[in-house]
Amino acid sequence: MPKFKPSILLIFCLFWADKLLAAPTQFNIKLGMSVALSGPASEIGRQLALGSQIYFEQLNKNGGVHGALVELDVKDDRYEPSHTVNNTRYFIYEKKVHALFGYMGTPTTSAVKSMLEHAQTPLLMPYTGAEFLRKKPKFKVFNLRASYLDEAKEQINHLVDELGHSKIALLIQADEFGITLQKSLTTALRMKGLEPQAIGRFRRNTNEVEKALNQILQSEATAVAMVGTYEPLAEFIRLSQQHKKQLAFTTVSFASSEDLLSKLSHPSQLMITEVVPNPASCKGNICDNFRALLNAQSQPLTHAIFEGYLNALVFSRAAKMCPLPFNNNCVLKALQNVINQDLELRHLFKISPTQKKLPIFRSYHT
Repeated sequence: MPKFKPSILLIFCLFWADKLLAAPTQFNIKLGMSVALSGPASEIGRQLALGSQIYFEQLNKNGGVHGALVELDVKDDRYEPSHTVNNTRYFIYEKKVHALFGYMGTPTTSAVKSMLEHAQTPLLMPYTGAEFLRKKPKFKVFNLRASYLDEAKEQINHLVDELGHSKIALLIQADEFGITLQKSLTTALRMKGLEPQAIGRFRRNTNEVEKALNQILQSEATAVAMVGTYEPLAEFIRLSQQHKKQLAFTTVSFASSEDLLSKLSHPSQLMITEVVPNPASCKGNICDNFRALLNAQSQPLTHAIFEGYLNALVFSRAAKMCPLPFNNNCVLKALQNVINQDLELRHLFKISPTQKKLPIFRSYHT
């Protein structure tokens, strides 16, 4: 039997140890993310993906999850359901991801319900507050953000109780997203003894809001609760200002507040409900670390990037509570435990010891 000299044996062992450390482990965690990276809603998807990628990159540099790297595969769906279906089919049946992560939008997520039910691949932290993800779904899902009903109640309380409006119209994107929030806003109005003054609609991924605006201007509405993405909503506000109509506005977090506000050049009496704290002013280690990473990459501090970052952070903390290989049931249970028990997160979201639901935050453009 040949004998190796100690020095040669040491070099041999170090060489293979280096190879093993550099090689991806068989237990790497694969996530699939379908968002709009092109089209008129692309800034939302780009920022969500960026926030998650920044966190996972830092996590992987520091050893990942028990040595396993998190592999986030991001695909563009243009905020169109048919593309989301194709992306999801690829993730589940070809890529064989462990979970779907950070999906963007109500119509897009709704389009893959049957696949989720069949495959039972978990859907984690979708960027939507739709009720079908919360009322006993037949698939595995974990929602980090507050519901659209919670956001709708906050908006109507603001318009009615704080500003004194009783004649409130709705601007609705004509798809599942709009239908979901129309129901939520109507419910919130009825709790105040009110009905929508008018309901104007426009097509998804367009800025064709003129017809809806004319319909609302012909009513006696003094305020409008808007449902859509940043471009058509900004166009609606600009056109209403050209008519010298002094309306108050609200919209939900999905609109992407920074992108919407950047497109408005005149005061607008706009309040936007948010599901995460303001990343520029929040306190604590999570906020400090987020700002340091974003500043190092010369990236803006936006709510959408912060939400993507928090999605990745919460997922990673839950995954670390479970052994490898990835186990759906363990991670889903751990995700809820993270929200209930993680003191840093409860401080960030300002959750009291007895509070169960995540709070609603606000942004303004006055």
